[in-house]
Amino acid sequence: MSKRDYLVKYEDLYKIAKEMFMGLGYSDEQASTVTECLVEADSRHKHSHGVAAMMTYVSHLRAGNLHLDAPAPTTVFETPVSLVLDGHSGVGYCIADYAVKKTIEKAKKTGICITTVRQANHYGFAAHWSEMMAKEGFIGMAMTNTVRCVCPTRSAERNLGTNPITVAFPTADEEPMFNLDMATCVMAHGKLVRSQVFAETGVIPREVIIDGNGNVVTDFKEALEILHHGDDRSECPDPHTGGLVPLGGVTETLSGHKGYGLAMLVELLTGGLAGGTPSKFIPLAHEGICFFFMAIDPALFGNPQEVKEHIKYIINEYRKTTALDPELPVIMPGDKSRAARAKALKEGIELSPEIVDILREVAKLTNKEKELEAVVHHE
Repeated sequence: MSKRDYLVKYEDLYKIAKEMFMGLGYSDEQASTVTECLVEADSRHKHSHGVAAMMTYVSHLRAGNLHLDAPAPTTVFETPVSLVLDGHSGVGYCIADYAVKKTIEKAKKTGICITTVRQANHYGFAAHWSEMMAKEGFIGMAMTNTVRCVCPTRSAERNLGTNPITVAFPTADEEPMFNLDMATCVMAHGKLVRSQVFAETGVIPREVIIDGNGNVVTDFKEALEILHHGDDRSECPDPHTGGLVPLGGVTETLSGHKGYGLAMLVELLTGGLAGGTPSKFIPLAHEGICFFFMAIDPALFGNPQEVKEHIKYIINEYRKTTALDPELPVIMPGDKSRAARAKALKEGIELSPEIVDILREVAKLTNKEKELEAVVHHE
């Protein structure tokens, strides 16, 4: 933790964030759902998807692309094992919460359910939703397309989203759930633009973002300019905007085409199956985002306890992998965020000065300045 960072108790951050959301016009239920996701993200050091996003939602409200008075999600199509929902451009977190609960409910009856959602909004860090299914004993999968910010292999046209994939497996006994959560680009949009390290050094790694001519960009300010101002926000992308690059990098030499392929897979499972909008036509601060959720009962593969025991056995075998550095053991997806959360619950959530400044902006808008200052403090 930097000496400049602030430390906030989990419950205090939750309380003040919820109050500020309600000050922005969110209902009690909306504010509770959104705040839980954001504070959970911060507790796991996923600050790109934490309370720093609050001003982003303020801008979405101002742009008229986020509708707090939207009706509850409605069913477009349904079978015993599938569901297509329309979110009506409401609060993405609440739409996802509704969709995942419906997915779990149907999977309890049939063993499996696949749900897609169209016309939604940002739903935060994806692992929250796969974990929600795994806590109910299901193998959980969640995907979303996003605003356009990624260039396909062989192009400088920004028309794909970061399109994250998350999969959670419940396990037996003391073994924590396996929870993979990954963007399909080299670096997630929020992680780049909100990076304190990049802001201080002024430099970002190579093979993260390209300009409109396809040249690799390493200057942080230039990268922000590309992401924030390179898109004219029209319905169709400009051919030479530049943007983030797919997992694997700019070219096919290091398999950038694989990241591109994964991003397209997410596009087809989300916007494709939901009959919704692809990332290509979702500019910054615009509704239309689509979701994909799947809950699978381990009982479809045998005795559920035996299936989970076997999953635990496999995970434990890979935990035995010899590490190059004994101080850095080989870990499983989800381990780092789980450890960070345990520490945050005990000691408090670390927030950078930049994040606290964002909270102060929202506090001014909602007349919660005194309440905020009462809970944030230096170590």
